[in-house]
Amino acid sequence: MTLIVNIVGIIILLIIGHSAANTFFRARISEELMAHEEPYKKETGDYTKTLLVLGDSTGAGVGASQPEHSVAGRLAEYLGATHVENYAVSGTMVDELPLQIQQAKLEKYDTILIQIGGNDILAFHNAKRVSARLSNIFGTLPKADCIFLMSAGNIGGAKLFPMVIRPFHTMANLAMHKEFARVAHGWKALYVNLYEPFWKDAFLRDPHRYFSRDGLHPSSYGYGLWFDKLRATLEESQKQKQG
Repeated sequence: MTLIVNIVGIIILLIIGHSAANTFFRARISEELMAHEEPYKKETGDYTKTLLVLGDSTGAGVGASQPEHSVAGRLAEYLGATHVENYAVSGTMVDELPLQIQQAKLEKYDTILIQIGGNDILAFHNAKRVSARLSNIFGTLPKADCIFLMSAGNIGGAKLFPMVIRPFHTMANLAMHKEFARVAHGWKALYVNLYEPFWKDAFLRDPHRYFSRDGLHPSSYGYGLWFDKLRATLEESQKQKQG
């Protein structure tokens, strides 16, 4: 009996050790990716069609093989943007958005894209407090014809973190999505809900394709899926206005 207990104990320790090593290895990769982030921007001075991008590492396109593959890059191409300012920085939380807004060069943009909230979810910040702060920040944005608000996908599915903590990230995810959607509705912005339940989540069905090497940020294909959701949200909004 003692031998069996010892064997089980050794197996558990090996699993924990493997999980810790995997988390450490992926975290180092994530740091490397963020250190070389290259946000998509196109500051031409031609203000025919303008786009302002704010947010965290996803706004900066961390994980994409090239800036054009990020949501910002894809949206700029889709809109035919002639001038793109991108102040997104890895690690940014909602409270830090005002620092980016202060850098905006124009008083009005055709489109504003905000990708934020992932780091607040990772830190388990209170969703209601974060959304209240976000709502206040919305009041300080430059004017825009269209504002997109995007948060994170299902962080609970990210391979970077140990299995034991993922359900708690999923719960935090759901709470933040609910509050962010309410904020967007209140400011007449378009909220792009990236959350998918586990049985429908393409990132979980094919993680090697849709996650980048760190198991947290999307790959170019992952950002493609996110942009498809943004475009579908925009098209649905346009249909509702026409109908």
